[in-house]
Amino acid sequence: MGRGVILDPDPMAAAKVCECTRSVQAEGEALGIPARYRQAGFDGFWDWWKIQHSKERLSGMLASVPALLESDAARAALSEELASKLELILHKCGGKMASGEFVWKDLKPAQEPQGYRTFCNWARHGRENVDLWWIDGPAGSGRSTLVAAALKAACARSGQGGLFVSVRTFSQELKDTYYDSRSFRNTDFQSERDRMTPLLQAPVLVLDDLDRLDSDIRVVRSIAQLLDQRYADELPTIATASRWAETVLKAENSPLARLEDPSLQRRFSQARRVELRPVLERLMESLDV
Repeated sequence: MGRGVILDPDPMAAAKVCECTRSVQAEGEALGIPARYRQAGFDGFWDWWKIQHSKERLSGMLASVPALLESDAARAALSEELASKLELILHKCGGKMASGEFVWKDLKPAQEPQGYRTFCNWARHGRENVDLWWIDGPAGSGRSTLVAAALKAACARSGQGGLFVSVRTFSQELKDTYYDSRSFRNTDFQSERDRMTPLLQAPVLVLDDLDRLDSDIRVVRSIAQLLDQRYADELPTIATASRWAETVLKAENSPLARLEDPSLQRRFSQARRVELRPVLERLMESLDV
C-alpha cells in the first residue's frame, strides 16, 4: 500500500501500476507538471526535507539559543525582532533539560523553511488571498517539488485547473513566435497571444525559475504584462527562483530590471516568501554578536 504498484500473489507475475498512481500522473500531466514532479506532495516533501536538514544538527543549534538570550551582552546586541523570533521558536519547540542536555518536544518550528506552513495552509485551505508567492532557494533545495505539490493541492481544493510553466522553456516558445529565432519551432504558427492566453487564464499559475527569464526585451515585457494582468484579475501566481525577488531585480543585467517598472518592483518586494532553508539556520546566521 502507498507504493504505487500492486503485487500479484504469483511471484512470477509482473507488478501492476496502481490506478491511484495513474490518476496522479494524469492529473500532473494535465497541469503541465514535468514527469519528475507529478507525484509530489507536501508529505513527501517534508519527509525529504527532514533528511536534508537533520534534527541532530538543528537540535545542537537550538540548544545554544537559551544561553544567548540569557546573556546580557549578547541580548543587548540582538534586535527586538530577532530576539522575539528566537524566543517564539524556543517556546514552540518546547525544550526541557534532561540528563544535562535539552530535549525538544517538536523541532519542526525550527526545522521548517520560513513561510512554509503559511504556504501549505494557503494551498490546502485557501485561508487568505495571495497574489504572488515567491519560493527561493539554491539548486537542489526542492523548489520545483514544493510548488508542484502546492499547485496540485490548490487545484484539488478549488476544483479548478492550474498550470506549471518552465520560464526558460516558455521564453524560447515566445521567441519562436517572433519568427526571427534560429531555433524556430513554431510549426503551428501560434501568435504571442495564443501562447500567453493559457497563462493569463490559469486559476493558479506556477512560473518555475523566473530568474532564468530570457533577456529578449519582448519576452520580458510579455512576462511583465502577464504578471500585471493576473494581479488585476486577482489570480494567484507562484514564482520560483534561486534568490529573493528584490535580489533578482537588483542583479546586474537582470532582464526584469531593464523595464524600470516601479509597480512591478513593488509587487515583487511585497510577494509572500518561502525561503528554502531551516528558519532557525536563517536566524542564527543573521546574528551579529
